[in-house]
Amino acid sequence: MPRCSHTYADSSQCKRIVSAEQGYCYSHDPARASERQRNAARGGKAKATGEIGRVKSRLQALADMVAEGRMDRADAAVIGQIWGTYIRAVGMELRVKEFEEVAREVEELREIVEMNKGRGGYGT
Repeated sequence: MPRCSHTYADSSQCKRIVSAEQGYCYSHDPARASERQRNAARGGKAKATGEIGRVKSRLQALADMVAEGRMDRADAAVIGQIWGTYIRAVGMELRVKEFEEVAREVEELREIVEMNKGRGGYGT
């Protein structure tokens, strides 16, 4: 069975199986790099937007309860702090995902440059 042609930095080959017409799996196909980038960005933003929207809604409800006298201000302050911590954690998670995505893209570009060196392309 044919395997992906991608070679990692440690000289090992990707183990994913591909069809006879394909040279690379989805994760390593240079022709699909922009598609992978769009999909990754879309997935991360959709999750964050939904989570942040839910937190904002809960915070608004909390503020309304305090304003109407249905919740003690001290309790509401602690709950607000917890939600603030949650939002910071979500933000950190997004930054880590963005960093990992950029690192993958840089690695893919390095691999493309290395492949082109032997063909009289970049860097020769």
